[in-house]
Amino acid sequence: MCGLISLYFKNGEVSQAVAADTMKMAGSMLDTLRMRGPDDYRLVQMGSAFLGHSRLSIIDLQTGSQPIYNEDGTIAVLLNGEIYNFQELRVELEKLGHHFQTISDTEVIVHLYEEHGEDLFSKLNGMFAIVIYDSRSKILLAARDRIGEKPLVYCELPEFFAVASEVKALLKIPAVSKEIDIDSIALYLNSMYVPAPASIFKKIKKLPPAHYLKLVGKKQIICKYWDPQQEIKWKWQEKDIEENFLELFLDAVKIRTYSDVPFGVFLSGGIDSSAVTAFMSKTYPSPIKTFTVGFTQEIDERPYARMVADRYQTEHTELIISDRIEDVVKQVITYFDEPFGDSSAIPTYLISREARKHVKMILTGDGGDELFAGYHSYVDQKYQLGNRVSTKAYKTINQLSLKSCGKGILEGLYPRTANFGRAFKHWHWVRSIFHEEELKTTLNQSFAGVADFFQKQHWLGVHGEDALSISYAFDLNYYLPDDLLKKVDMASMFASLECRAPFLDYRLIELSLQIPPNIKIKNDCLKSLLKSSLHNYLPSEILYRPKTGFGAPVASWLKNQLKEMTFDLLGQSCKIESFIDRKAIQQCLDLLYRTDLIKDYRVSQKVWLLFVLESWMRNYL
Repeated sequence: MCGLISLYFKNGEVSQAVAADTMKMAGSMLDTLRMRGPDDYRLVQMGSAFLGHSRLSIIDLQTGSQPIYNEDGTIAVLLNGEIYNFQELRVELEKLGHHFQTISDTEVIVHLYEEHGEDLFSKLNGMFAIVIYDSRSKILLAARDRIGEKPLVYCELPEFFAVASEVKALLKIPAVSKEIDIDSIALYLNSMYVPAPASIFKKIKKLPPAHYLKLVGKKQIICKYWDPQQEIKWKWQEKDIEENFLELFLDAVKIRTYSDVPFGVFLSGGIDSSAVTAFMSKTYPSPIKTFTVGFTQEIDERPYARMVADRYQTEHTELIISDRIEDVVKQVITYFDEPFGDSSAIPTYLISREARKHVKMILTGDGGDELFAGYHSYVDQKYQLGNRVSTKAYKTINQLSLKSCGKGILEGLYPRTANFGRAFKHWHWVRSIFHEEELKTTLNQSFAGVADFFQKQHWLGVHGEDALSISYAFDLNYYLPDDLLKKVDMASMFASLECRAPFLDYRLIELSLQIPPNIKIKNDCLKSLLKSSLHNYLPSEILYRPKTGFGAPVASWLKNQLKEMTFDLLGQSCKIESFIDRKAIQQCLDLLYRTDLIKDYRVSQKVWLLFVLESWMRNYL
């Protein structure tokens, strides 16, 4: 994993004086990305482009420094991430006469570009942010992987375009405005994150997943290179689906174990990470390293993880973390260069930091919940039909039969169409903290519609007009890339640890899009299809244990360790009062601290979002 920056001058000519100043500025930009790549640091000028790279060495430790060039040095490439199918691509390219100077996965990109031009990105299986500069045509391309595992942000200035791995790098450009986007504040308070293509700053944009940015002179063009358009196979037999999944998943795990440095698996004892551990043990010749975290009694998954570790005879390490949460919260919020309200970023960073003491790369179970329906809220979404009466009747009859005979008598009658407005509204409500109507009295400025944003900015088409497909589409387009994958990328990079997620192999995503949505939670059983696929690999105690998630005890933090800090941050004249009504802030505080029994988790989450936003503003504004 790495960090990258690039500056592309529109007019194609850069004087020596401007070049010297630009190199100095680019150096300060690259310095902000040192945690992403502590092993190597390169900054070069190539005509009208300036290319910088900070490297975390995972593959080709000796000759993999970047930029990497083609044979005559006219094309340069930067890569943040990994290309998992680079070996087979290299064989094909060598047959076409290309000569390789390294054994790095990065070098296949430059030769693929020579062969296929802008079509190269669709041939890559990996997680990546890529910059390619062609000095012959003076074209710069910047691309992001299919599901958004690796970030890429950009902005336009009068003289040049700038691209980087993180917002904080762009903020080192003096001319970049720090004007806050009120629409992004609304999106953050609604969802806990700022979804692409928006950023917290008006002048900075995020490149959506599965897209590339093309810069030619003064023009910028954004193109989509992956649009699977998979139709749902409503008559697909479960046995056939399981066979397809097991074959693809085995290969997805296998190709992610190529590394020149020590690596392991984050093993939580849940289905997803346990499946990764099981299949890695089938493909990897040596005993694999597994890591489990124990924080407090509120977050301790060690017993379940130990069960899987024993079954597959892994070299298992239990990481015990006892940091003062007050100190860690400050560090993580400061590192995140946008306000980010998913509190599980804190434990994710801590386990990454501890694992980094043992390995440099880790495999994770990320993506399993979104691809195979692992959230309890999907069950309720399944019953969101045409209207309130039909929804209640369908749910009541099906769940009564489940209780009496173990099977839902209406499972085979799952409606393939739903009232879109009702189904979308329900799922947006599930994924919201501050609801849109509430935001109208919370924010002291007008803002664009939040629900409207989520209906119009989707980049991945999901075929299916049923209630579950509507929720799956929302999560694949927004919740997965902009919350979960942003969290993992930033928290692990803060610890200089690379994370690879087999479930996010694009072939598994395409498979998931074809599976009848209701089969994933057949008989209201979460991950029903995944569990039946894995019954020969995992014990029933793992397959059917209650889902716990990897959250953080926010309410407890705010009422105890962080209480004093919360009142200090959110007191009179705090920075967020520029955007949020003082009465609304006080109302959130009163509801949390003056109420003994709080049943709605959103009460503490709202205060947490305000806490994070204020902390972030004090660091960045």
